[in-house]
Amino acid sequence: MKKRYFIPIAFFLLILNCEAQVTVTLPEILTSDPPGATVEIPVLVGDLTGLGVTAYQFVFHYDHTLLTPKSPYFSTDGTLSGETGMLVMTNPDIPDKVSIAAAGSMPLAGTGTLLYLLFEIASTEGSCPLTLTDFYFNAGTPQANLVNGSFTISSCIPQQQYLLIPPGWSGISSYLTPVNSNMVTMFAPVVDNLIMVTDYAFSNQYSPPNSILPIEPWDASQGYFIKMNTETVFVLSGCETAQKTIALSAGWNLVPVISNDVFILDEILTGMDFEIVQEAATSNIYWPSMAIQTL
Repeated sequence: MKKRYFIPIAFFLLILNCEAQVTVTLPEILTSDPPGATVEIPVLVGDLTGLGVTAYQFVFHYDHTLLTPKSPYFSTDGTLSGETGMLVMTNPDIPDKVSIAAAGSMPLAGTGTLLYLLFEIASTEGSCPLTLTDFYFNAGTPQANLVNGSFTISSCIPQQQYLLIPPGWSGISSYLTPVNSNMVTMFAPVVDNLIMVTDYAFSNQYSPPNSILPIEPWDASQGYFIKMNTETVFVLSGCETAQKTIALSAGWNLVPVISNDVFILDEILTGMDFEIVQEAATSNIYWPSMAIQTL
C-alpha cells in the first residue's frame, strides 16, 4: 500500500508597521553676520495634528569653534511649543552638544517650527554640519524622520552665478569661490543629472552614479570637466575670487574663467608664449600659427 505523506504548510500573516512618521528638519544656514551676533536655528517639524504629541526630546550637535550657546539657549516665541505652553529644559554644558527636553499638557498640532535654538556666532569663516540625534516624540511615537542641516559663516555677501551646462561632457569653472566648497554639497541640487565632475588629471572626481566621492574640495583657481545626463541650470553661490592670477605649466592646462567681465581673447593672451587654446570638451580652437580661430 502506497504511503501518503502530509506536509504541513504554515501560513504567515505579515503585519506591516504603519506607525506615523514626522519629518524633523534642520536648515541650511548661510550668514555673513559678525562674531557675537545672535543666530536663531529653527527645528522644523511636519504635521503633528492628531498624533497626541505632548513631549519630545533630542540632542543637537554643532561646532563650538563657530557657534556658542546663548542663554536661555532656546526660544518658543511664535512656535508650536509656545502655542501650547510647553515647559522646555536644556543642558548646554557638554561641548558641541545641547540637550533639549520638553513636555506639556496639550498636544502639539500643525506644521512649523518646534522651537528655536539660540547661539552666538564665534568666528568669521567656516562651515559645520548641524545634526540631531536621540530624537523622540513622547516615548517614541510617532517616529521622527531626521533631516540634518548646516551652518556656514562667511565674511562676504554671497552672489549667485547661473551656469547652463549642456548634456554630455563640457567644461565648468566660476569667478566665484563657493561659500561651501564641498562638491557633494555644491552639486546636491543637480545630483540627479550629474554623471561626473573631475579635475584635469582625473585625480579628484565626484561621480554619484559610480559612488565616487571627491577627495578634495572645489578649487576656484582651476577648471573642471563635467558630464551631465541632460541640460541643466546649475546655481553656484559664493564670493568673487580675489586671486586673479593663474599658474600655468608646460603642456596642456585646464584654465578657469575667473572674471565676470568680458575680454577679447587676444588681450588676455598678449605676451604669453602659447601654442593653442581649445575650449574644454569641444573642437573650438584658437591656433594663431595655423590661422585657425573657431573659439
